[in-house]
Amino acid sequence: MKAKEQISSSQMVVLFFSFMTGSSIVNIPGPLIGYAKNGAWMSLLLSITAGVLFLSCILFLYQKFPDLTFIETSKALIGKWMTILLFIPFISFQFHMTSGIVLDIGLFMTSSMLRETPLYLFVLTVFVVIALTVRSGIETIARMLFVPMALVLSFVILILVLSSNNYQVDHLLPILPDGIKPVLLGAYFSYGFPYVELVLMAMLLPYVRKEDRPHVKKGMYFALFLNGFFLIAVTLSTILVFGPMAGERKYSMFEVARIIDLLEVIQRIESLIGISLIMTSFIKATITLLILNLTLTKFFGLRDDRILVFPLALICFLFSLHQIENGATPWIYAVSVIHALWATYSYLLPLLVVTAAAAIRKKVKSPIPSQTEHDELT
Repeated sequence: MKAKEQISSSQMVVLFFSFMTGSSIVNIPGPLIGYAKNGAWMSLLLSITAGVLFLSCILFLYQKFPDLTFIETSKALIGKWMTILLFIPFISFQFHMTSGIVLDIGLFMTSSMLRETPLYLFVLTVFVVIALTVRSGIETIARMLFVPMALVLSFVILILVLSSNNYQVDHLLPILPDGIKPVLLGAYFSYGFPYVELVLMAMLLPYVRKEDRPHVKKGMYFALFLNGFFLIAVTLSTILVFGPMAGERKYSMFEVARIIDLLEVIQRIESLIGISLIMTSFIKATITLLILNLTLTKFFGLRDDRILVFPLALICFLFSLHQIENGATPWIYAVSVIHALWATYSYLLPLLVVTAAAAIRKKVKSPIPSQTEHDELT
């Protein structure tokens, strides 16, 4: 076996920010505004607060068990059989996430750009590329993330600035036209996507170099708040442009970019947001498949951590087609309503149980020596 792959703390921060921002920066504003109306930014503040609590739990576990992934920590704290009970939904939801992210790319392409192209062609192509990327390893993935994410953020900032001529401040009022309930419903939606999903980062933290570990905590909090800032910014931009109709725009930033028209020269630049959605969704799907492969490798104690990558990609491809076979409406319902509830049971419950066990138990016998090298993640 090859030596364990390692990444720097800054690469881990970029990876975390990419995971949290990928796909959500384009997909969240429309549905969120549909739920919370003008109070959507308040919903995001509530869900960001929840995200901070989840991240604190993850970093607490990381401080106590820096050499163990989340599933190894669970085995050490609550035993093998309890871990199996908790991690069956944990793994199943990762299948749902991976297939759903790629499916969203295909739905965007077939609904907004190439409407006559079969959906499965987009989904299959993306899964092949994602599987090849995951096989290259976490070091390669961490190194490649900075440039595409920098481009995406540049595109988003450009759209926000160029859209300023279309902003109407009066669209922000009233803030709570229907009371607090819509805000809480919006917080429920944004809590499930993307903030409770950050629990998956507990599988990757042990790959940070030992000398860089003291810098991880501040960097990840910064990444979380930066993610929240951009989500609030694009949400407010959508409200400022479309007002009461903002909640009807599924790919809201795409629609915001579409109506930009400056001096009849700068126009029809929605392709930048289209590229951003594809790039960010690809990044998040890659990270999710990487974690899914790592989770199953550690779960079953496999020595060859490359053998599952393509089979998992194939299963996710078939699952994505199954999720959409009855049309887009059931899929939208699953993402909007069931996703957060399923994520709570699959991600939040294991996190709370393992964190509580770590806080209560003072001495824990690790399932592996603390200095044992992890197998290379490819």
